[in-house]
Amino acid sequence: MNFKKIDAPSIKELFLSQIEEMILSGELKPNDRLPSERELADTMGVSKTIVHEGIRELTRMGFLDVMSRKGVYVADYANTGNLDTLFAIIRYRGGMPDKKMLIDLLDVRLYLECPAIEKLARRRDPDDIKKLELLQEDMQKEISSDIQTFASTLFMYRKTLTALSGNCISPLIMNAFFTASISAWADYCEYIGRQNTYEVLVQTTEYIRNGDAQSAIRLFTEHIEEYKRHLLSQL
Repeated sequence: MNFKKIDAPSIKELFLSQIEEMILSGELKPNDRLPSERELADTMGVSKTIVHEGIRELTRMGFLDVMSRKGVYVADYANTGNLDTLFAIIRYRGGMPDKKMLIDLLDVRLYLECPAIEKLARRRDPDDIKKLELLQEDMQKEISSDIQTFASTLFMYRKTLTALSGNCISPLIMNAFFTASISAWADYCEYIGRQNTYEVLVQTTEYIRNGDAQSAIRLFTEHIEEYKRHLLSQL
C-alpha cells in the first residue's frame, strides 16, 4: 500500500480561504474596494506573488472584479460566479446547502429532468425501460436499509434518467451536487415516505413506457413542489 504524505494547506489556499470567508460572511460587501496588492501582502504577511495569484483565482471564481487603473473590488458573486463559487459557498456553510439553496437546487432538477422525461417517453426504447426497471429493483431491495443508502438508489434512478436522454451535461451537474445534497435526498425520502418514493419511480417508468410524458412530468413536479413547500415552511 502506498500512502501519500499529508500536506497542510498552502499559503495561497489560506489566502483564498480568508478572503472567501470575509466576502461570504458579509465583512466584505459587493463594491467594497480591496487594499492594494502590496498593502494586502504586508498586512497578511505573505508575498505579493501569493496575493496576485490569489486575486486572479478569486476573480475567476466571480468573487472579485479587477478594474483597470481603479483597483480590485468585491463582485456581486451571485451574478458573476460559477460552480466553483457555489461549492465555496457550500463549504462555508459546513458542506451542506441551506434551505433556500436547496429549494433553488430543486428548481434546477426540474430544468434537468423534465426534458429528459419527455425525450425518453417520446423514444420509448425498451433498453431504456429495462435499465430504469433494474434501478427500481435496487431501490426496492434497499427500502429497509439506512436512509442514505435508500436515497442513493433514488439518486441513481434520477441521474440515469437524465443520462439516458442523451444529454451529457445533466448527469455531470447532478453528480457535482450529490455529496453536498445527499442529506437533502435522504430528507426528501423520509418526508415523502420510502414506499411512496419507490412507487413514484415505478409509475414514472410506466408512464415512459406508455409514452405519456405529461403524466410523468406532472407526477415528478407535484412531488418536488410538495417538498419545496415543506422546506419553505421551515424558513
